[in-house]
Amino acid sequence: MSELPFDAIERARVADDLQLFYLVACASFIEITTDLYTRNLGEYFAGDDEVTGWLESRWRPEELQHGAALKRYVQTAWPDFDWERAYRGFYDEYSRLCVVESLAPTRPLEMVARCVVEMGTASYYTVLNQASDEPVLRQLTRNIRNDEINHYAHFFHYYQKYGGRPGSGRLKTLRTLIDRLGELDGEDGYVAFKHVFTVRHPERTFSSETYKMFRRASARLAQRHFPYTMTVKMFIRPLEFGPRTQRMVVPMLAYGVRHGLMH
Repeated sequence: MSELPFDAIERARVADDLQLFYLVACASFIEITTDLYTRNLGEYFAGDDEVTGWLESRWRPEELQHGAALKRYVQTAWPDFDWERAYRGFYDEYSRLCVVESLAPTRPLEMVARCVVEMGTASYYTVLNQASDEPVLRQLTRNIRNDEINHYAHFFHYYQKYGGRPGSGRLKTLRTLIDRLGELDGEDGYVAFKHVFTVRHPERTFSSETYKMFRRASARLAQRHFPYTMTVKMFIRPLEFGPRTQRMVVPMLAYGVRHGLMH
């Protein structure tokens, strides 16, 4: 936090960018709620001091720092937005949805799910980093992206520790990858946007169509800046394909992702 020059934010570059505002504000809500996720993961991996120790000593503080930095950015760049009020609404609703029962059925598969989440956040902050020319936001999102890639590496290590391997378990791993990928645009993002939008536009009524419009605008933004190859490599890594298979699969999947964002 002390390394980021929040006082030097060039507000003129971002003040009128409503889509960027939504993306940064929603991210700040989700990141700063890490205590909920950490509590659930701590219960799930209880007894494994290596995993729970890393979650408490590194993952949780870094994720909370992401949230605090993003909050500070939002409050500086868009000072008219009542962040505290919107966040209270988000937390009250989302805290009832974030439960241990939503985790994967086994520890290695939950680590696979964690890899997908970190892949998604690394891609998200890459897009944010490229979508704006505001220097402080670019520095902030670059730092967060690097942290998320590092978190991915830890979760993948723990996946291997718990016996994750190709072969007979590959199909279950693939199913978990696909299932968790489908949840990336999940309840946390929907609830965050709902409360950001409601406080930002008190004169308008929020609806599911409003959220769909936001998602379509986000997809158009991602088309130009999405790290296709990096994301695909992170996604398939738990499947542990050989080099030859990877060379065949990565371009095909990257093309599929690009096509999906276009439609």
